[in-house]
Amino acid sequence: MKLTDKYYSGREVQRLLGITEPSLRNLVNQKKLRKVIPPGRKTGLYLKADVDAFAAKWEAFLMAKEPPKTTFRIARIEDLEIEEDLDTRSIGPGGVTADIKRTWLAVNGESDYHVFYNDKLVAYLWLLPIKEDVMIPYLEGKIQWRDIRPEDIVKFEPGKPIPLYALGIASEPDVSEETRMHYMFVLLRETGEELKKLGRRGIIIPKVYARSQTPTGIAMCLHIGMEPYKPMPRTGKLMRFELDVETADTFLANMYREGLAEWKKEQAAKKNDSVIDSKDGRFSRTTIDNHEQINAQRASASPSQ
Repeated sequence: MKLTDKYYSGREVQRLLGITEPSLRNLVNQKKLRKVIPPGRKTGLYLKADVDAFAAKWEAFLMAKEPPKTTFRIARIEDLEIEEDLDTRSIGPGGVTADIKRTWLAVNGESDYHVFYNDKLVAYLWLLPIKEDVMIPYLEGKIQWRDIRPEDIVKFEPGKPIPLYALGIASEPDVSEETRMHYMFVLLRETGEELKKLGRRGIIIPKVYARSQTPTGIAMCLHIGMEPYKPMPRTGKLMRFELDVETADTFLANMYREGLAEWKKEQAAKKNDSVIDSKDGRFSRTTIDNHEQINAQRASASPSQ
């Protein structure tokens, strides 16, 4: 039996429970989870049975306890100042300014997702659509966010592949871990619904990219199921991430693919309807015209009798 059959890695536990590395250490210190180091290994592992049992209890706790009243909405231009404040308090200074974000949001206003508790912003996730020839240089550090112009932002168009960049994800730091997890739960659940809507519209999202050098930012990338960017995973403290939306087994990717599958099904039905009338099975006028053109061409090419 492989160790992976019986144990989770720390990263897998963080992803399963939706927590950061410090939170995982707290659970171990509080003896709510047990960390073991098998012979021959330097890193600790976590017994799957223990983690799965704790996850079930945690889900039951969230369902049983009255959670904070929250609302979700797509960000507005006037929300970007408070988003900058949350970003600074949660992750640290030096992020993209509200002034720059306003110029980007003016191009595509569908990709910044907010959760509010009363009138206070408590969580956000921005999946910014950027042109591919700008995305990769930015991801690899060849250009900075100050170099990204409004014309580098992409509008959503059906059938056009559009990569997304996880520009930022954060939640209110000055609350309990349980409350913060609830905010993130609402954020990811509702973001999944928005991605599903994009899929239904035929918006093609091949990959989602991100980068971070802070423990919180890195934990957040892992939280939404991202993997290290293989061509250049790390430079010093800076880590780069990617999510292959077509194959990733994550909540957000699965929600998006569910919507896209509905769009593809509709497109296939429309294609069939252009050949066969969906009501009574007769050939459509377009198909009859095509057959008449082919017959006419054959007749003109035949030798005269």
